[in-house]
Amino acid sequence: MSPGGRASPVPVARGRDLSPVGRCLWSKVLPPVYRCSPSRRHGERVITALAGDLEGGPVTSATNDKDQGAFDSRRGSLYRWDIHHVSNSRHQHGPCGTCVSEDNARACIEAALSAAVGPDVYAWGLLSHMPAGTMETSPPWRRTPIAWAAPGPDGTVAWLPHGGQPFISEEGSEIPATSTESVSSLLSRFGREVHRYRLTAGLTQAEFAERADCTETMVGRIENAQEMPSYDFAQRVDRVLGTDGAMVKLWPSLIRSAYPDWFWHVIELEQRAGFIQEFESVAIPGLLQTEAYARAIFTAAQPVAPELQIEQFVAARIDRQRILTRREPPQVMVTLDEGVLRRSIGGSRVMSEQLGHLLDRADLPKVHLQVIPFNVREHPGGMTPFRLMGFREGPDVLYGETFIGGQTSVDAAQLQQHKLAFNLIQSRALSRDDSRVFIRDLKEELDRGSD
Repeated sequence: MSPGGRASPVPVARGRDLSPVGRCLWSKVLPPVYRCSPSRRHGERVITALAGDLEGGPVTSATNDKDQGAFDSRRGSLYRWDIHHVSNSRHQHGPCGTCVSEDNARACIEAALSAAVGPDVYAWGLLSHMPAGTMETSPPWRRTPIAWAAPGPDGTVAWLPHGGQPFISEEGSEIPATSTESVSSLLSRFGREVHRYRLTAGLTQAEFAERADCTETMVGRIENAQEMPSYDFAQRVDRVLGTDGAMVKLWPSLIRSAYPDWFWHVIELEQRAGFIQEFESVAIPGLLQTEAYARAIFTAAQPVAPELQIEQFVAARIDRQRILTRREPPQVMVTLDEGVLRRSIGGSRVMSEQLGHLLDRADLPKVHLQVIPFNVREHPGGMTPFRLMGFREGPDVLYGETFIGGQTSVDAAQLQQHKLAFNLIQSRALSRDDSRVFIRDLKEELDRGSD
C-alpha cells in the first residue's frame, strides 16, 4: 500500500484472470466486469488495484476481516472505473473494473492511464459510484459519476469532479451511453409521444399549435418524425399538455448520438466550467453560433449526411448554448480573428444574421467578445484555435481541436503558455466596445451588398 492508503500502481498484466474473486484487469479488449470482493479461501477482502508480475505470484492489497470485516455488496458501496482512449480519431473503451474502495478505484485509473500514455493517444478515466446491491442484479446498472481523470504529457494524472448525474448503462457501453438508434427511430419515438399526449388532452394539431405558439405544419412534421424538435418545443409540449416534464426528459435522447464519443468529456467540462477563454481563427465558436450558421458548417463538413442527421447536429450544438443564459452562467471570453467574421459561411444573409447574433450575445453580462483585426500582423495565437476552461475545484483544462478530433490537457506548462498567449492576444485585439462597432459595421456592409 502507498503512504496515502491507496494500492500502489503496478505493471499491467494483459488478458489474464488471476482469481475468480476478481481483479481489475487491463485487457486489449473490453473484459467482463471484475469485482474486488471477499476471498472465500482466506477470509480477506481483496482490493487489488491492478495485476502485477504473475511470475512473482498474485499481487494483492488485502485487509484482514478482523479490521474491516468481509465485504457484502448488498450493503456496501462499489466504485466502478472505466478507461477511454482515442487514437487516430477512433474511440475505444479500454480496461474497466469495480472496487470496494474509492481510493483503489482511483489507483486503478491512474495506473491504467499511465500505461495508456502515447504520442498519438488521448486517454481519460471515469470514476463512478454504484449503490449497495448493484452486483447482485443483472445489468443495466445504475451508476453516479464522481470524477474524471486525464493524464498530462508528463504522465501526471489530474482529477476533476464530475457533475454527478446518474445514468443507466449496460456492461460495455460508452460513458455516457450513446444511442445506437438511427435518428429517424429516435424522432419516431418522440413524435409518437407528442401525438399520444396531444390526443389524451383532446386537442387537434391546430389547437395544440395555437396554444404552443408554433405552426400546425411543425406539429405535424414532428409527430411524423420529419423534423427535429428543439428543446424549447419539448418545454412547450410539457407546459401545454401537462406531461409533468416527460418530453423534456425524453428530448436529450434525440441529440445523444450527435456527439462523437470523445467529445462527451468536453461537454461535461463545458457544463461545469466557471470561465471559458477561447481564441478562434477558423469559425464562430459553437457557443455563439446561430442555427443557420451551424447548419451551413455541418452541411459543408458532411455533405453526404442525411438532412435529419444534420438537424440533429444543429440541435445538439444549440442545446449547449443554454449555459450562457442559465442562472449562474460561466464567464465567457472570446477573441476572434477578423478572418472568422469575413468568411461568409452560408452566404451573406446567414452571415449577417450570425453577426447580429454575436452583437446580441456580446450584450450578455458574462460574455466578453473581442476582435483581432488584420492590421495586427503577428500575435501568439497564430492560426491555431484553442480554449481554456477553469473550475471552482480541480485544475484548469486546455482544449484544442483539429478536423479529425480534439484533445484536452491539464499539463501545467501548457496551461501557463496558453494563458499567457490568450492575455497577449486580448491585449492586441480591439477593445470590447470597438469590437462591437467593428462587427456592426461589417454587418451593415453585408446587408448593403445583399440588397
